[in-house]
Amino acid sequence: MTTTPSPVEKLRLNLLIVTATVIVYMLVYSTNDWLFKHIEFTQGIAWIYLPAGIRLICTLLFAEAGVLGILIGSVLTSSLYSLFPGDPVTTVGYSVISALAPYLAYRFTLQEMRLQRSLINLTTTRLLACILLYGLANPLLQLMWFVLRGVSYHFWSGLIVMSIGDLTGSLIVVYAIKLLLSFVPLPRH
Repeated sequence: MTTTPSPVEKLRLNLLIVTATVIVYMLVYSTNDWLFKHIEFTQGIAWIYLPAGIRLICTLLFAEAGVLGILIGSVLTSSLYSLFPGDPVTTVGYSVISALAPYLAYRFTLQEMRLQRSLINLTTTRLLACILLYGLANPLLQLMWFVLRGVSYHFWSGLIVMSIGDLTGSLIVVYAIKLLLSFVPLPRH
């Protein structure tokens, strides 16, 4: 006999997911900054960007709760690292795009590639398509925002570098998680 969780239990679970996503996102952002700051193309455009993978994984696993966690984590990291000092509009826009881009890739794979919300039919092909879609959509939306706000004038070169960074970061995170999961014993049937 299965019981449906109460609204309070659902709220608690969602708050836990949002909080965990914020913490993981901020930790991975800090790690990425520590590891790869010296090879950044320009501020905000990195050759390797591990938070891209966290954005995608949290969205795939937690859907809207993951998106909210990414939004909050992105606002916090943007503020803590002074990505756009004295420019809260650019910070909020950047954060919204950071949360929206992986969600759009996720929704596209749900609808167009018939991915189930439970991810039970998530194949390598679907996952790679989702990574590729996100790895191109996020930089395009971010750089359009940066140009519109006058933050960056390196549109084409920035698009190439940010796409490479988001794709490599996503692949590194996805395969690191896959490697870690290979050490988890599966239940016997």
